[in-house]
Amino acid sequence: MPRWSNRSLVAYHGTDTGSLTTYGALGHQSLHSQLFGFSINIAACRPNTDFGRGFYLTSYLHQARQWANDRVRRKIAANQPVPKAVVLSFTVDRNLLASAEGLAFVLATNDYWDLVSDCRVGFTPLSRTGANPAYDVVYGPVALWQQQLIIHDCDQVSIHTQTIANRIPAPVVHDIATNASGLF
Repeated sequence: MPRWSNRSLVAYHGTDTGSLTTYGALGHQSLHSQLFGFSINIAACRPNTDFGRGFYLTSYLHQARQWANDRVRRKIAANQPVPKAVVLSFTVDRNLLASAEGLAFVLATNDYWDLVSDCRVGFTPLSRTGANPAYDVVYGPVALWQQQLIIHDCDQVSIHTQTIANRIPAPVVHDIATNASGLF
């Protein structure tokens, strides 16, 4: 029997309870395991990231926890109320990803670094001509900006169009920090 079954991709997103705008006001105790009504708003995503403005997922739980901790640390540094780090788990149909206009980097080649450099300084190199002016999904390693190093055992899948974001199923709350610091 073949091993490959084209099963769904389990991907994680690290954030904080305060950033879950629909549920953030309720506090972390009120978060349900399934976030019904959760929606991704590409316009609200941070610009100047590795692949530009998009919603970032990873197949590595440890990476999502680090992203969540980073969000909490930024809020602590800005003297904002301290939220709790939270990791969301998404089960994404691989056929959805395969049907999307995509760009994939297996290695950190010159093309990869050109894209990351442009996106990090605010250019929009994901724009292109044709029916769909942007790549829906970009996959690749995680950059340690500005040293042109990649982080071992980390990856990222970024969703860049609202059309694909709307088709991502609601997440499950995988983990919430219990530390008083808000960190994992």
